Amino acid sequence: MNRFETEVPDGRFDPKLCLSSGQVFRWKPETQGVWRGVDGEHHYSLSVRSSPDGVTVAVETNATEEQFSSLFRLDTDLEEVESEILAEAPELAPSVRGLHGLRLMRPSDPQEALACFLCTVNNNLARITKMANCLAEYGDPIAGAAERWARRFPLLERIAQIPEEELRQLGFGYRARTIPSIAAQVGERGDGWLDDLKRRPYEQAVDELLTLKGVGRKLADCIALFALHHTEAVPIDTHLWQASVNLYFPEWRGRSLTDSRYLKLGGWFRDRFGKRAGWAHQYLYYAHLLGIEHAP
Repeated sequence: MNRFETEVPDGRFDPKLCLSSGQVFRWKPETQGVWRGVDGEHHYSLSVRSSPDGVTVAVETNATEEQFSSLFRLDTDLEEVESEILAEAPELAPSVRGLHGLRLMRPSDPQEALACFLCTVNNNLARITKMANCLAEYGDPIAGAAERWARRFPLLERIAQIPEEELRQLGFGYRARTIPSIAAQVGERGDGWLDDLKRRPYEQAVDELLTLKGVGRKLADCIALFALHHTEAVPIDTHLWQASVNLYFPEWRGRSLTDSRYLKLGGWFRDRFGKRAGWAHQYLYYAHLLGIEHAP
């Protein structure tokens, strides 16, 4: 077991914002300032202390300090990210300033991230979290961890074998059919397919993901952003759609999100923010979910 402390100055890291903003689903607050969770083969217990100078996070884990830093992108200068976004879009100041310390996370296991985001289709955060943790129960305990929650997420090969009726009884609804089906399709593409998509350009990776029956553009963008780490990806759900229409496309008010509008809006984010598009998306999406208002 490794124990270390990470200090981040000036509010440039807020674990609660990161862990509760729909990026990961296998984390839980224990007591005030204490979080525990799993990422890939690593389990974590975080104790967060805030001060006027910044935040100190005491970490207990089987991961290294470098792996912890990678998960929360502590190797990225958040001040630089915020400055670049606000230089392009000063109107986003309410979300960027109101969510100071929010970071785009970098989950380590693409299979786990993909499977968790298969649970997000037409769903809310509470149910997604419950379903992701139900799937985790099919995995093995992480070696050396005594806590029951510290389980390695099952491989997609295992998820593909879960009977539909079993998942329906666990409350997965129609996803009881689609999740094993998509898991099986990924398996048919061979070992290393997801890792190969990490190395492909963003558009190529999304095109490949769209060949999976049951994966639409929004789900493909979620997988591209959080499983494959393509930070140009902009998953457009109802929150981002409503916030973007209010700010940038008033002519679309009262209209539905069509495929053509999805592509236009995602392209608009990429044209404006480039590699920071996924970051800008995360700020605006979560700000709208929390009720932070932006003047059009």
